[in-house]
Amino acid sequence: MTDVNQRGRKRSEAARKASLARSPESRRESALKGAAKRSPEERSESARKAAAARTPEMRREASLKAAAGRTPDQRRQTALKGAANRDREAHRGAIREALAARSPEARKETALKAAATRRRKREAAKGKVPG
Repeated sequence: MTDVNQRGRKRSEAARKASLARSPESRRESALKGAAKRSPEERSESARKAAAARTPEMRREASLKAAAGRTPDQRRQTALKGAANRDREAHRGAIREALAARSPEARKETALKAAATRRRKREAAKGKVPG
């Protein structure tokens, strides 16, 4: 290892130790300050790299957490905005992907709910007197 590499490693280790010793508020503040220094291209590049490193389960967890913090009306607006920005076939493909990514329990629950609705409608139709 060269002297330059070793000095850089020692410096980064010292910075890491110093940041761990600080309070969470000051760590957050310095992180925001560092993010403000970067250009939009650098920020989008690092966001792209972080997204590529996530597993499908991590992505699902993050989206569920984000959705939990919004009202149904906000979620509806987000969905409409997303649908407006893509063509019909891409939208259908996204729906197929989303359905395939759901857990088996969620799929089963949806199927049972739909079956119950069909059963109720069938029973209501049988009980109806033709007029």
